[in-house]
Amino acid sequence: MPAAASSRQPGAKLRFSGAEAQWLLAEERRWLAEAMAVRPARPWLWLVPGPCTGADEALLPGRRGMLLHECEGGYAGALRCGLPLPLANDCLGDVVLQHPASDDAWALLEECTRVLVDGGRLWLFLVNPWSPFRLRRPRDLPAPAHGPWLQRLRALGLQADPPQFIGPRWRLAGTGGT
Repeated sequence: MPAAASSRQPGAKLRFSGAEAQWLLAEERRWLAEAMAVRPARPWLWLVPGPCTGADEALLPGRRGMLLHECEGGYAGALRCGLPLPLANDCLGDVVLQHPASDDAWALLEECTRVLVDGGRLWLFLVNPWSPFRLRRPRDLPAPAHGPWLQRLRALGLQADPPQFIGPRWRLAGTGGT
């Protein structure tokens, strides 16, 4: 029996390609730009799942950091690199991981820990597996379980704050709120 024909191009990237995913990324960037604006003026690194637009870059907090996006085998933007990151130990005040790919996630977390200064902050954005976005487009929005991420963060000596939610959420019956 022949294989079923696919309507997608071979090798087409599905991760965060849909309109819902792009909306979510933009909301996260807007929220994070506001949160980082009140942080001390320390250098930062922001790793995103896809290329950013000029409008996204306008939201960035000052020019004291570097925005890189995932590309084949590593990251690209102001520079092109892979892991290990070409940065000195203890050089960044903030590192943002916006939906990191799962294939090198643990190595990436170790690198982020290495480059963070004492008292620095790692911002980790993951899709809630029970989000309404996942109802219609589960392949566009990969949603790994949060438990292993939290365990790994703690194993690396990082303090994990309780999760915060951005975007729509299911309302619980009888709670009168979110």
